[in-house]
Amino acid sequence: TFAYPTIKDRCPIILCKIIDHLYRERINIGTEFGTEAQESLKNIIEQLSKLRYEMQTNKPISKLSDGGENCNVWNAYLDKAQENGEGVTWYSATWMWVECYMYRRILSSFLDTQQLQKFDFFRHQKEEGFRESLASMSELGSWLQDQLEGAQQHSSTQMETNFKTLIRISLWGNKCDLSISAGSKQSATGNIVEQLHQLETKILADSSHRAWECVQAGGCNQILDVVMDNAGFELFTDLCLADYLVTSNLVKKVRFRLKNQPWFVSDTNPHDFHWCLDTLSNNETDNTLKNLGTRWKNYVDSECWEVHVDPFWTYPHVFSEMETCDPQLYSTLAQANLVVFKGDLNYRKLVGDINWETTIPFKKALQGFQPSNILSLRTLKADVVAGLAEGQAETANSTDKQWMINGNWGVIQYAGLL
Repeated sequence: TFAYPTIKDRCPIILCKIIDHLYRERINIGTEFGTEAQESLKNIIEQLSKLRYEMQTNKPISKLSDGGENCNVWNAYLDKAQENGEGVTWYSATWMWVECYMYRRILSSFLDTQQLQKFDFFRHQKEEGFRESLASMSELGSWLQDQLEGAQQHSSTQMETNFKTLIRISLWGNKCDLSISAGSKQSATGNIVEQLHQLETKILADSSHRAWECVQAGGCNQILDVVMDNAGFELFTDLCLADYLVTSNLVKKVRFRLKNQPWFVSDTNPHDFHWCLDTLSNNETDNTLKNLGTRWKNYVDSECWEVHVDPFWTYPHVFSEMETCDPQLYSTLAQANLVVFKGDLNYRKLVGDINWETTIPFKKALQGFQPSNILSLRTLKADVVAGLAEGQAETANSTDKQWMINGNWGVIQYAGLL
């Protein structure tokens, strides 16, 4: 499986890149955060080097002792794994939660300092990916502005066409993922709208019509939640989708649900979200992006768009455990008519990261997790998938041996309450 090379090779590379960045930027970090922060980098680098050694030599996974807000949650989860007789070393533990644990352990080394507790050790990579995608954003933004003009008067057929197009744009925006590239550069190139036709054959499951019927039936006062994945170009595509839904009066409010810590290299946190809007609105060389940034900031100011930071998204739990371990979040998601889950990790948590038969129905793979109607937009970057037609996995494999892990194939999967 993809699990072993991820923990053995890809994750240690991510750690090395953090260590290298901290060393190279130590003077700048000292200037911004003070000399004590610069001194504390030595201890942080030591801890990260120790973490890398533990990972590569298959040491037992240790409990957290940093006093962070979810420290007890992680330690209780580790205790339960041991009680259940599960593996608790780096190569024997369940892949998904041990990969999540690595990012929580990285944070732990920063929480032990006074000055760098809120330091985003992936920020430079995310912002670089954003800047390198500006040309593609501008082309997409120009197309979006054309669709927004008179959107409220669009026919139902035109709205459905635009909805399905924007769903696909949001899906393929998910290709820009820094964790799958071990932190190497990932940015969008070209005009994504023009690329959609050739990408259509790479969509393995398409429930966009059912998602459209859900939105259309939800009424103009409905709430739509987006459980976010990557910052940068993917975030921009998600904002384009949200703008069209609001402008066309299909949806009254969009709630974006973000991570509360640096996570899987490029996942969106509150700083990334607001930095994106600020950077766009301050763009003096591209009026399209400037206008969109200003427009989107107004949505946030008017609370038409809301930003929520839910601790559960950085827990080790899969989503079928949410109703028990975070009932408040579960009931909050139930307020939305549709909850859109972006990306690979969210998909893996939706289906429990279980090695399902590829033909098992998507709704069954959710194992009872159904706070509302659910739409998953995911490019495949792990060898876990459900809801495919008979023979489809075999056909994809005959075309592309890496189809489950290279991010070149996608699914648009819907599970309704009824």
